[in-house]
Amino acid sequence: MPGSSGLRSVARVALVAGAAGSVVLMMRAGSRQRSLALMLLFTGWVISPFLALAIANIRSATWQPLTRSALYGAMIGVSFISLSVYAVHALLPGMKAGFIYLVVPAACWVLIAMALVTAVVLGPKRTQR
Repeated sequence: MPGSSGLRSVARVALVAGAAGSVVLMMRAGSRQRSLALMLLFTGWVISPFLALAIANIRSATWQPLTRSALYGAMIGVSFISLSVYAVHALLPGMKAGFIYLVVPAACWVLIAMALVTAVVLGPKRTQR
């Protein structure tokens, strides 16, 4: 697919920036939390969509171009959504941090699933040989 290497590069940079920024903002929001176990659990949950997308990116070499493009879109979308919501929470702390850091990764998982399932369903079908 023409131009996909540029999209792939942007998606990879966005994914790394999104993961790092999300963890930093989560650590800031939980700076008064004394439970190391709880912080580790939240860190794992916040980073899980980014880790899944990174693994999918590694395995996507044999995927159809449309599915890879959907993956790249999900990488950019998850990074943008996560950083946007977490930054707004950091600047305007009105809601409980626990709620934000539980719901956003769950919403990211839904976005990932929707993007990849849509690309697979709408993409070209493989022929059996």
